[in-house]
Amino acid sequence: MRQPSLRFLLLRWLLPAMLVLLLAGAMTAYFVALRSATKAYDRALFDTALAIVEQLAIVDGKPVLPLTAQARDVLLVDKFDQIFFAVRGPNGELLDGEAGLPMPPPRLPKTDWSEGRYYFDGRLAERPVRVAALRAERAGKTFTVLAGETLVKRNALVREILFGMLLPELLLIVVSLAVVWFGVRAGLEPLASLREELAGRSHTDLRPVTTDVPEEIQPVVNEINELLSRLGHSLNTQRHFVSDAAHQLRTPIAALQAQVEATLAESDASMRQRLQGLLAAAHRLSHLVEQMLMLARAQPSLARDQPLVALADVAHAAAEDWLPVAIRNGVDLGFDLAPCAVLGNHLLLQEVFANLIDNALRHTPRGGSVNVRCGAGDDGAWLVVEDSGTGISESDREKVFERFYQAPGSASRGSGLGLAIVREIARQHGGQASIDRSPELGGARVTVRFAPASQAVAATEEV
Repeated sequence: MRQPSLRFLLLRWLLPAMLVLLLAGAMTAYFVALRSATKAYDRALFDTALAIVEQLAIVDGKPVLPLTAQARDVLLVDKFDQIFFAVRGPNGELLDGEAGLPMPPPRLPKTDWSEGRYYFDGRLAERPVRVAALRAERAGKTFTVLAGETLVKRNALVREILFGMLLPELLLIVVSLAVVWFGVRAGLEPLASLREELAGRSHTDLRPVTTDVPEEIQPVVNEINELLSRLGHSLNTQRHFVSDAAHQLRTPIAALQAQVEATLAESDASMRQRLQGLLAAAHRLSHLVEQMLMLARAQPSLARDQPLVALADVAHAAAEDWLPVAIRNGVDLGFDLAPCAVLGNHLLLQEVFANLIDNALRHTPRGGSVNVRCGAGDDGAWLVVEDSGTGISESDREKVFERFYQAPGSASRGSGLGLAIVREIARQHGGQASIDRSPELGGARVTVRFAPASQAVAATEEV
């Protein structure tokens, strides 16, 4: 199963929390605004009830509300809502006004009548209304004055508040999402830098990670550096063992070869035939030890400051060693060298030529040809060694780069390390090795491509 990304986990926790906070803030602001507006409308309604109370008088022991028609119009006219009033006596009897205007709930705590007024919602002729109730004392009697209005202004205010807050809240949500998204992205940037540094390293680069990371990630980087240190120590121990073992085997093998050659010179014909096989085995063993030593030498990291090495000069040095062998085997060894340079190690590059030429000569029959070419292109320097032998099948072209592997039916007496060494050295120089069929000679063609100079510098800095 694909594991969720850290960015997804962070966003999954942050975004819902941000949305909840924004919605909670919007609701809070809405109710605060609505409450403030409701209070303002309630106070206006209370002013109407207060104006009626001021007109209430007791004449001959009876309550009288001397409101002219013009005064009633002034009190009850409103552009949006209908306004009603009612005056009730001590026993709830209607003295004046709208009979259907509801009274306050009968059982109200005394605290709700603080300052002698009370606001409540009710219905008048199946229409919702808001009512302000005011108690007044006249001649020792308590009267209740009611002022009510429909909810047109109030509902319009609710809509205005909702629509007025909706667009800013939506914009705030979008901005918050963008801030969270880019904030998480910026916060994870050190992890991306760490991944890029690790992904850009070669398999031989075991230097400590130096990328700056947050405090929470630093323990992970410390553990990675500890692991790289332990792995480097283990690989160095292994390489030193192989190198030391190969050095220790050189002397007894050389002594064995010398003794067999001395005995061969003094033996008769029957003994000489058996000693020839022993001498050939000793030569193969010596060649194997030399290649094991070279493989151990090729695996350590390259130095960071590498000089430019001319491949043509390396090829000329290889020609001096292998032309006598080619002549002795009856093979035409030719060179087609164009000026090109590689940032690397001269000895290791010379070993590439030596192994490729040796491998080609071993698989080319007498009378055949081996061509060595090198040059440079847009993607870096390259060298090619091709022969007129039987070639290598497609199924074996990757396997022959494995250590000690030899194609089935191969007549070569090699150790199976030559091409493995070539690929290892090519990787050390930021390049790669591949095999296909030579269109000119018909046999195998081994191509080694090296990285351009700028990439080669980066590759050597990595390793």
